[in-house]
Amino acid sequence: MCSRPLHFGQLGFYVSVVDDLVRDKEVDGPALGILIAESRDRAVVEFALRGHNAPMAVSTYAGLPDQVRALMPRAEDLTRIADGVLGAAPEDR
Repeated sequence: MCSRPLHFGQLGFYVSVVDDLVRDKEVDGPALGILIAESRDRAVVEFALRGHNAPMAVSTYAGLPDQVRALMPRAEDLTRIADGVLGAAPEDR
Protein backbone atom coordinates (compact mmCIF):
# COMPACT_ATOMS: atom_id res chain seq x y z
CA MET A 1 0.00 0.00 0.00
CA CYS A 2 1.25 3.47 -0.83
CA SER A 3 1.86 5.78 2.13
CA ARG A 4 -1.05 8.18 2.63
CA PRO A 5 -1.47 11.24 4.85
CA LEU A 6 -3.74 9.38 7.27
CA HIS A 7 -0.91 6.91 7.99
CA PHE A 8 1.27 9.75 9.29
CA GLY A 9 -1.45 10.88 11.68
CA GLN A 10 -1.75 7.35 13.05
CA LEU A 11 2.00 6.96 13.28
CA GLY A 12 2.31 10.28 15.12
CA PHE A 13 -0.37 9.12 17.57
CA TYR A 14 1.46 5.86 18.28
CA VAL A 15 4.82 7.63 18.68
CA SER A 16 3.22 9.98 21.23
CA VAL A 17 1.67 7.07 23.14
CA VAL A 18 4.98 5.22 23.31
CA ASP A 19 6.81 8.38 24.38
CA ASP A 20 4.33 9.17 27.16
CA LEU A 21 3.25 5.73 28.39
CA VAL A 22 5.82 3.13 27.40
CA ARG A 23 9.38 4.42 27.25
CA ASP A 24 11.51 4.91 30.34
CA LYS A 25 12.49 8.57 30.03
CA GLU A 26 15.56 8.04 32.23
CA VAL A 27 16.94 5.32 29.96
CA ASP A 28 15.33 5.62 26.52
CA GLY A 29 15.59 8.40 23.96
CA PRO A 30 12.50 9.69 22.17
CA ALA A 31 10.51 7.14 20.18
CA LEU A 32 11.07 7.13 16.42
CA GLY A 33 8.18 6.30 14.12
CA ILE A 34 9.08 4.42 10.95
CA LEU A 35 6.46 3.87 8.26
CA ILE A 36 7.41 1.15 5.80
CA ALA A 37 5.13 1.23 2.78
CA GLU A 38 4.96 -0.61 -0.51
CA SER A 39 5.56 2.69 -2.28
CA ARG A 40 5.81 6.34 -1.42
CA ASP A 41 5.24 9.67 -3.06
CA ARG A 42 7.93 12.14 -1.98
CA ALA A 43 5.56 15.15 -2.15
CA VAL A 44 2.93 13.40 -0.02
CA VAL A 45 5.59 12.43 2.53
CA GLU A 46 7.00 15.96 2.72
CA PHE A 47 3.59 17.60 3.17
CA ALA A 48 2.37 14.96 5.63
CA LEU A 49 5.45 15.17 7.84
CA ARG A 50 5.68 18.96 7.79
CA GLY A 51 3.15 19.36 10.60
CA HIS A 52 4.61 16.73 12.93
CA ASN A 53 7.16 17.33 15.65
CA ALA A 54 7.74 13.65 16.45
CA PRO A 55 10.72 12.03 14.72
CA MET A 56 9.31 9.97 11.84
CA ALA A 57 10.73 8.37 8.71
CA VAL A 58 9.21 6.76 5.64
CA SER A 59 10.76 4.11 3.46
CA THR A 60 9.90 1.18 1.28
CA TYR A 61 11.16 -2.17 2.50
CA ALA A 62 13.32 -2.53 -0.60
CA GLY A 63 14.71 0.97 -0.05
CA LEU A 64 16.15 0.12 3.35
CA PRO A 65 19.91 -0.47 3.56
CA ASP A 66 20.85 -4.16 3.78
CA GLN A 67 22.10 -3.83 7.38
CA VAL A 68 18.77 -2.28 8.44
CA ARG A 69 16.70 -4.80 6.49
CA ALA A 70 18.56 -7.61 8.30
CA LEU A 71 17.30 -6.21 11.62
CA MET A 72 13.70 -5.91 10.50
CA PRO A 73 11.13 -8.66 11.03
CA ARG A 74 10.17 -10.60 7.93
CA ALA A 75 6.95 -9.69 6.14
CA GLU A 76 5.44 -13.00 7.31
CA ASP A 77 6.21 -12.11 10.93
CA LEU A 78 4.62 -8.69 10.60
CA THR A 79 1.54 -10.22 8.99
CA ARG A 80 1.22 -12.77 11.80
CA ILE A 81 1.56 -10.06 14.47
CA ALA A 82 -0.89 -7.72 12.74
CA ASP A 83 -3.41 -10.53 12.30
CA GLY A 84 -3.08 -11.37 15.98
CA VAL A 85 -3.61 -7.76 17.06
CA LEU A 86 -6.46 -7.12 14.64
CA GLY A 87 -8.12 -10.38 15.61
CA ALA A 88 -7.88 -9.61 19.34
CA ALA A 89 -10.91 -8.40 21.23
CA PRO A 90 -10.93 -4.57 21.64
CA GLU A 91 -10.38 -4.87 25.39
CA ASP A 92 -7.24 -6.95 24.74
CA ARG A 93 -5.59 -4.30 22.53
